[in-house]
Amino acid sequence: MQQEIVNIIGGGYAGTEAALTLAKYGVKVHLFDLKSEENEPPIFLDENSQVLKNELLALQSSLAKYLKNGERIKQNFDEIWQKTENLCVFHKKITEIALSEPTIIATGSNTDPAFFAQLDKVLGPAKCHSSQPQLPIVAGIEDKLTKRGENYYFPLSKQKTEELCQAINYFRSDSQKNSVEKWARAGREMLRAKALRPVVSDQVEYACIKFEKVEEGFLMTDFRSSLPQNAQNSIFKFLFGEGCQIKRYATETPCTFVDPSLTINEHLQCKMRPNIFFGGRIIKAEGPLVAIATGHLCALNMLSFLKRRKYVSYPKNTCVSALIDKLFSKGPFNLTQICLSCDIIKQTDEKQAVKALQKFKEDFDARNAWHNNMCSKKGW
Repeated sequence: MQQEIVNIIGGGYAGTEAALTLAKYGVKVHLFDLKSEENEPPIFLDENSQVLKNELLALQSSLAKYLKNGERIKQNFDEIWQKTENLCVFHKKITEIALSEPTIIATGSNTDPAFFAQLDKVLGPAKCHSSQPQLPIVAGIEDKLTKRGENYYFPLSKQKTEELCQAINYFRSDSQKNSVEKWARAGREMLRAKALRPVVSDQVEYACIKFEKVEEGFLMTDFRSSLPQNAQNSIFKFLFGEGCQIKRYATETPCTFVDPSLTINEHLQCKMRPNIFFGGRIIKAEGPLVAIATGHLCALNMLSFLKRRKYVSYPKNTCVSALIDKLFSKGPFNLTQICLSCDIIKQTDEKQAVKALQKFKEDFDARNAWHNNMCSKKGW
């Protein structure tokens, strides 16, 4: 029986980890990577990152052992690829894939436009995005905000909301992207419903601007905008007074990614096409360690798909599990949270986590060995 080949699109951290892991299990891999001229920044491992690295080492990640503080390892990928059996690397641009073949997509945030257009067509509307919002941050307004739970709110009366709508429309933006200017064109009630949702409390409020506390000040979680800076400056001064300090303006940054909550399950498997898996920055897994974790899980579940076995998830109460849950499986998709969640991991007992991951790896290898032995006996 001819062995099936797994195609991996993208040779970054996620794609390379997936390729090396599958090759180690004897799967033939075709890795497609278009060399980038970008100068990859060095990797710096803080205390949390070291915990995550130790968990990846417990999983016997193929790339984690190469990670050293302050070094660049992507420059060594060619050498790593050449040493790996069952791996064939093609330095070419991929503009389209065969949708029936087992494939791992790890093309990152600069996916080729033609290939991204195919993904958009296959996955459906509102699931693929070519830009991500950079939300505004304002300081010097804490005395104007009301804290409820973990968030802060700035209340608006009906008249103030109408005036804000008029102020936004004054700048006459024709943007068709979901933004305050698009919603304001549709009227005060649409702006209120999309960006100024009222909060139920002991005090009845017509509308509220929601904030999250960040290091520089307060981030406006629903204020997506492409308005020029002078327009935003006028709007913020109108809302909060001349004393407010604008630490960051709202912008739209070119960036290709798919909405993980709508396109993949907790095993990183495409919901519409089970032979396709996603890993790395295209699903907002930011940072080398997080990308490696997703690439490793992609590979294990691709192997489960090929051998028709039960899919796997990382053990609970581990950092890698928390990252997967944070990015893909817990609650509705929240773009703001995803953009801020790079390397956010919960506190865990490191020794217990490493022990659980080692057992997880041993169990997976034992099931794989049993399956291979059965196939050999049965002549499958």
